[in-house]
Amino acid sequence: MYTSVMVILWYNHTTLLKYSISIMINEPINASIVEMMIHNLPMHTILKDAKSGKCLDINTSHLAVYGLDNPSDLIGYTVWDVNNFMNKLWLDNAKQVEEFDAEVLYTKKPLIKPMRVWLNASGKVWLNASGKVWAHYMSKIPVTNSKNEVIAILGSSQDLTATLSLYELYQHYCNFYQHKNTAIQMFLKHINIYHQFHTLPTHAEIMVLITKRSLLTNKNVALKLNITEGTVENHINKINDKLYSKPTQLRDFLTNIRITP
Repeated sequence: MYTSVMVILWYNHTTLLKYSISIMINEPINASIVEMMIHNLPMHTILKDAKSGKCLDINTSHLAVYGLDNPSDLIGYTVWDVNNFMNKLWLDNAKQVEEFDAEVLYTKKPLIKPMRVWLNASGKVWLNASGKVWAHYMSKIPVTNSKNEVIAILGSSQDLTATLSLYELYQHYCNFYQHKNTAIQMFLKHINIYHQFHTLPTHAEIMVLITKRSLLTNKNVALKLNITEGTVENHINKINDKLYSKPTQLRDFLTNIRITP
């Protein structure tokens, strides 16, 4: 049996590349086909059985989100099985995934939305198994047999964490972590500067740090945060005092900050 699967790939978060792959689908799905669809796509991918919702295969990129190493650790699991150990990290994601899968099964069409609109509208942001913010875009592609019956669903996710602003990233940590100091600690670890502080900055200092990253003058930072310029300078001095190595200019220190997945 032959069918055509439309695979959607995103490059540099802007260019959409579409191509069709003609593949032979047997029931159950041939292992070589699974390998082609799952392990050769440069993104997070998972293949699920349409009837049971159970995982048929998953690539290493997506496994890492759950803190797992081997596909066999997740094969045979449904989204609700995964929810048993991920529910505190991904909130209502299991319910959303189930609804998206149901839509694909009903329409027999791919479920695809513009990435940034998706991120802003539906909040596809949750924590991975390491407790780090993972912002992502998700698409669902139906795999059909010669009778046009959906027999599997190919899910793919593109990591969008690096597209967040520092402010967005910090707000997500504040939303997920009840204790402010924990949110600050996880945020600083994410942008790889936690080790440079001997004392944890306060929330107010973090806000100055983030705003100073994009605005040149203390006056503009003060206007943005609705505080006085003197308060900004005071926060900057305190930030410098909490660093192991005091930079000549705080802006030079901030220039090297990068958001990584």
